[in-house]
Order: sequence, then structure tokens, then C-alpha cells
Amino acid sequence: MRKLIGLLSVVLLLAACSEKSGDKEIKVAVSPASPPNLFEENGTTKGLDLDIFESYCKARGCKLKITAYDWQGMLGAVVSKQADVAFSGISITKQREEVMDFSKPYMENTWNLVSLKSRNIKFDDLAEMKKYSVGYPRGMAYSDFIKNDLTPKGVYTLDKVKMYPSYNEVLSDLQNGNLDLAFLDGTVASVYRKKLPIQDSYVFTGFDRFGFAFPKGSKLREDFDNYMANELKPEGVQAIINKWMQ
Repeated sequence: MRKLIGLLSVVLLLAACSEKSGDKEIKVAVSPASPPNLFEENGTTKGLDLDIFESYCKARGCKLKITAYDWQGMLGAVVSKQADVAFSGISITKQREEVMDFSKPYMENTWNLVSLKSRNIKFDDLAEMKKYSVGYPRGMAYSDFIKNDLTPKGVYTLDKVKMYPSYNEVLSDLQNGNLDLAFLDGTVASVYRKKLPIQDSYVFTGFDRFGFAFPKGSKLREDFDNYMANELKPEGVQAIINKWMQ
């Protein structure tokens, strides 16, 4: 019995040491095509979302196991609990909140319809939107917006939308003349405007916020929110955002 108790003590001690040494692994789902929030450059994943979550893991002594998906696959990994968290500039929506839990919002976002400068498509009246083809990645929150807001107003319908795996394919078709307007997050548009000859045709503001996505009932989400509010603090979050938005 004494040997058994001694053995159990050693096991518990080793487990405690392992936890303190940062062996806890967090499975992360990403869709790395949403700069500056999350993207790949020279084979390396980077972005402001990763900086924020890496600061959390540094404080908690954990390791990240990152798996890349397309947009729908990333969200599906959270819903099915194959991932502990997902981030890539994910909009918080009512429909998504039904199947996953979100952190407190960490930044505001706009939704931008962009076109090639050479096309010079600009309009103030949304009724003009129906004249053009619109494209964006599958699984984006734009679909709910079109279905619940624009369709009832007679502005646009989902059956006219061209769906793609990621922003990269959307912007490729835009440049090739196979698409009139690309729907982009404002953060993504701010990056690609520096690289491509695109301009804003119409901008939707005042209702979109980003959050980190967790499976339903996640205790990790609670601790992450606590870290963001009381350890990193709003000024720390803003400093990371400013670094990437310059």
C-alpha cells in the first residue's frame, strides 16, 4: 500500500510539473487568408489574432497546435469540437452564437464591396448593387446579412452570389474580370488596397465585431476573456491591433 501511495504521489507530481512546464496543447483552427488578422507569408502563419492568442498562451504556459482549413471547415472544427478555438477575423453573428461560444468582441469591422479601379464602380444607393455580380468565401457572415437584410429590401439575393474557398480566389476572379464586386472585411480590404488596384464601391458600417470562437460550454473561453480584460487589458489589445493596421 505504501508503495502504491508513493507511486501515486510521483505520478501527481509529474503531472503538476508537466502542467507548469507548458505541455498543455490547445488545438487551433484557422483560415489563414484574412490579413491582417490571420494569413500566411513565406510559409509562416502570422497576424494580429495570432499575436493576441500567443500572448494568452505565453501567460498560461500552453502550446498551440494550428490546423488550417477553408472558412467553413474552420468553423465546423469548432462546432464539432475538433478544435478548442478558432480565429481569423471571425464576425460574431446570432446564427453562429447558436452553435458556438464567442469571446468578448476585440475589434470593430466594416464590410466593403470593392471593385477594380479601372471599372470605377461606385454607388450610394444600394439599389444599384443588383446590377453587379458579387463574390466572397463560403461560410462568411455576409450570407446572413444578404438573406435577412438585403433580400427583404429587394436589394440582392443569395442565388446571385459567387462563392469561393477563400479571399485569394475571390480577388483573382475580380482581377480577371470574372467578378464585378468582391465582399471583403474592412481589415482585409485595407491590406489588399495597398497591393492591388482596387477601390471601395460601397461600405457597410456600424454592426460587425470580431471575436475568438470556442465550442459551446468552453471553459477556455472564460479564462481567455478574463485574460483579455484583466491581464492584457484593452490598451494591450489595441497596441497589437495598431501594430498590424499601420
